[in-house]
Amino acid sequence: GGGGGGGGFGGPGASGLSGLEALLAPSRGGDPGRLPQRFKGSSFDAEACQEACMALAAAAQAGNSHHFGSLVTAIKLMMPMQSGSEQVLGPPRMDFDLTPEVLKWGEMDFQDGLEENTRLLQVCEAEFARLVVKHKEGFRAPEVLVGGLDLAIAYLKNYALDKADALYIATEPHCMSRGLPWDVKWLQDCATLRCKQMRQPEAAVLLEEVAKRTPPHEATMRNLGTVYNQMRQFDKAKEYFDAAAEMMGEPEKEDLWNLGLVQKNKKNYAEAAPLLDQALEQWLQDDPTDYVTLAKLYDSVGSCYDEMGRHLEAVEKLKEAKLLYNISIGQESPLYGSACERLTKAYVHSGQYKEGMETLIEAFENIATKDAVHATPLFELLGIALEEVPLGKGVDVMMLAKLEVPIEAAVRNMHYRGLDQDANAGVLFERMARALLLCSVHQGDPQAQAESARRRNTARTLLVHAAPFVADAHMKGLADLSHITMLIDSQFQALDSQDALYRRSLSLGPGAAPAMNAAPAWPQPPPTRPSYNAPSAPAAPAAVGGFPGMAGGAAGGGAGYAPGGYAAPPAPARPMPPFPVGGGGLGPGADAGAGPVRRPPRPPTSKSLAGGGGAAAQPGGYASPAATPPFLVAGGTPPPSPASPWGASPGWPAAAGGAGAGQAPPRPPMPGTASTFPLR
Repeated sequence: GGGGGGGGFGGPGASGLSGLEALLAPSRGGDPGRLPQRFKGSSFDAEACQEACMALAAAAQAGNSHHFGSLVTAIKLMMPMQSGSEQVLGPPRMDFDLTPEVLKWGEMDFQDGLEENTRLLQVCEAEFARLVVKHKEGFRAPEVLVGGLDLAIAYLKNYALDKADALYIATEPHCMSRGLPWDVKWLQDCATLRCKQMRQPEAAVLLEEVAKRTPPHEATMRNLGTVYNQMRQFDKAKEYFDAAAEMMGEPEKEDLWNLGLVQKNKKNYAEAAPLLDQALEQWLQDDPTDYVTLAKLYDSVGSCYDEMGRHLEAVEKLKEAKLLYNISIGQESPLYGSACERLTKAYVHSGQYKEGMETLIEAFENIATKDAVHATPLFELLGIALEEVPLGKGVDVMMLAKLEVPIEAAVRNMHYRGLDQDANAGVLFERMARALLLCSVHQGDPQAQAESARRRNTARTLLVHAAPFVADAHMKGLADLSHITMLIDSQFQALDSQDALYRRSLSLGPGAAPAMNAAPAWPQPPPTRPSYNAPSAPAAPAAVGGFPGMAGGAAGGGAGYAPGGYAAPPAPARPMPPFPVGGGGLGPGADAGAGPVRRPPRPPTSKSLAGGGGAAAQPGGYASPAATPPFLVAGGTPPPSPASPWGASPGWPAAAGGAGAGQAPPRPPMPGTASTFPLR
């Protein structure tokens, strides 16, 4: 700055700028053309640019992001060359006040169902596009900047998280350069996005920065409490919630909800249930048409009831939550999927297994396609299907076939987001493959056989991808995954046996590949047996139902393609380390669990296997695992409780194999994710 600001570059009185700001102003000295400029060329093809813009609009309408991205690049490249000095425009206009009155799109309720909500959102997008057309400064224009922030809130309410993320990336430098209140608005709203993306630690950093830049406020305290509650720092969360209540003089219904969730997550159900009941009752009295918030409260109360053993009451509350979500925001919302996930658990815990499987499939499809897809809830849902539902004993094992398409959707979504390149994906893919294998026995008419072969091919593809990641994590000491490696190997054996039967039925020779209706698209080499350093079978196997293999083992036994078998692996000598996964969201009733957190190591669990017979004409079979590998960290879940043993599940089918004889040891159920009070 210095003393030269008075009569420096461009004159002090005309612009009100001084120092470096005056130097960077575009009209320095009243002559913007006095800076040296690069040669712009003389052959700009306006017609080609117009064609590209028309194609860009068509790609946007068709939702072709690949074509759209390349067209944007092509149009950018057609801009005449400019030096950095030409592109600096100096400080933005400061003649605009950011007030609640200018935010109109984010104030919409979006509670009129999926079709109407989508229509309203597209109207907002069109208005924003026209606003950008009007202001040639782009986000430097405060009208465009506030429009972007406003539209981002509308996206958050509709869980269009990828679109919201794009807006926050574009607006960050402009909001930060303007200072208060723009920077705080951006920090607060981006924290909401990070929670909905299951990135709670990042949200906590943003909210702590809000607290530093602004005076104490109950909304900031509640939001910090929400984030730390999701991160399983319950005592810290309670401190913030108590501080918010103290600022208000007495607890309001939001505070009752927040404090009830903290007690629920700490398993103090006697204190949690009355607080949540009271919050729901007050909301029904004060805001009976706020369906989304009421659905979140029903969800919170229902999950509390389920965890405390009041399963039938939990089912009724969670059914109400699911209904209200469906009416207000539609079945594509992640909130609807979370309600289905909790209702699945309540159904299963109350012994309503068929209803639980139907809701589980609905929840899996919802989670598989959402912007914030994550391995943990998918892993937990498959665990319920494979280890808690009595498949083959009251529930048709072929219900698992309904997961085929959702599994492929989940795999594609995870690959698109780069979430399929670690051992977390590996253990999930093993469980996906197991579910597909169980419902793909070679039997039935030719069409049924071909469909089973297609599912087996998908299962093989998943195992091929999973095996190296699992083996690598095991060899690096990240986790003892020897049991997962053995499960993968045994599933390959089952696939080989079933595919051999399929080839024989088609009179193809043993060397031909099984015929498939459609192979799953996968960006990997064709599925074959992977080559990796798999842990060897234990030298002194335990006397439980074994994996049928090509060589005889100490347990199991059988004939045909798989005589004898490996014995079940012993329990790992050390607990699994935590891995960062999670769930959750900030925003009214995101209530979907905690964000990337680290869970205390799980106590060692037995890895002995539950015995299970093969299906239909295939006597015997591979035993299915009785214990879930504690490798994935359940977002926002407390450490496992030694309650409720998990029963034996049906075995993997083999052409002919040893019938497992073991009994599944008691296993703690996977606890539900932590609920939160979200911020709108």
